Amino acid sequence: DLIRADDREIGLVLDRLRDLGLGDKTNVIVVSDHGFGQTVFGVNVASELIKAGLKAGPDSDDVVVAGSGETVSLHLRDRRTKHIGAIVRFLQRQPWIGLVFTAGKPVRSGVAVEGQAPGTFALDLVHLRNRDRGPDIVFTFPWTSGKNPSGVPGLDYGEAAATGPLTGVAANHGSMSPWVVRNTFIAWGADFKRGATVRTPASNVDLAPTLLALMNLDKDADPGRFDGRALGEAFVGGPDEEQVPVQTRTYFVKADGYRAALQVTELDRQRYIDKGWRIP
Repeated sequence: DLIRADDREIGLVLDRLRDLGLGDKTNVIVVSDHGFGQTVFGVNVASELIKAGLKAGPDSDDVVVAGSGETVSLHLRDRRTKHIGAIVRFLQRQPWIGLVFTAGKPVRSGVAVEGQAPGTFALDLVHLRNRDRGPDIVFTFPWTSGKNPSGVPGLDYGEAAATGPLTGVAANHGSMSPWVVRNTFIAWGADFKRGATVRTPASNVDLAPTLLALMNLDKDADPGRFDGRALGEAFVGGPDEEQVPVQTRTYFVKADGYRAALQVTELDRQRYIDKGWRIP
């Protein structure tokens, strides 16, 4: 019903544009913030850390838990490597953990892949590194491609008030599942190819550079101002969308029986996160 309602409202906008004589001069872009993954298991992260002796209490600031549904950031008052490592090792032993990220190991060139704590990926690799305000540890929850009661693939664990199985059809965001990472991105209008499916990686951060390019303002913009890129392969007159070179890599980490994988795709200078999962 919601999709039908959205379709109807967009149709009204397009009809009005045609009535105003603007139908052949307008571009319409529809973007969602994330995809969908039903949450089937919940974890009270603060409670689990308290029970493990790694956090003093629910409101203590020694470990601040900043949840984002299916991804959790931990900000530590004691940022010594030893303390970070103790929490990472605890997390890696839990059945409800997915990937773990910490500050990247120093590298001579390029971006760090592995985090300083064994068995972790670098926060830098997924654009989460900030020395002053960023988290010390970030972790995700497990996911599968299992289907929900409506037959749609994508089942996830997520943060909740209590640790245990969940019922209902609620979903959340932040997962490293491809079903959540892949959001809706539809472009239609005078400057876009018609009937094209563009399989090159794209992200919501590409929206601003794309709009600037459509308005011919990209040449005056500071190239370092935005993280994204203009999606030129979707433009009329742009390159063949099937002939844009991309490079996909899968990175692996392991430590004491814990293993995980992270897949990224690169296009030009942009790095896109495809999916990440714990290896059984």
